[in-house]
Amino acid sequence: MNTILFGILTIVSLFIFMNLGKIKASKKQMDREDRINWGGRRRSNLKKNRGSSTIIEGKAEEVDDETKK
Repeated sequence: MNTILFGILTIVSLFIFMNLGKIKASKKQMDREDRINWGGRRRSNLKKNRGSSTIIEGKAEEVDDETKK
C-alpha cells in the first residue's frame, strides 16, 4: 500500500515539476545590470590562471605585533 501511495506521489510531483520547469523569467529579470554571469567566460579565466604561479619568492620574516605599537 505504501509503495502505491509513494509511487503516485512521485509521479504527481514529477508532473508538477516538469510543468513548472517551462516557466521562464520575465524580460525585466533577464535584462538587469547586476545580473550574475553564469556563462563559460568564468571557466576560461580559471584555466588561464592555473598556468600562472602566485608564489612570491623571497625571505620570510616574522612579524611582531609589539614593535608596531
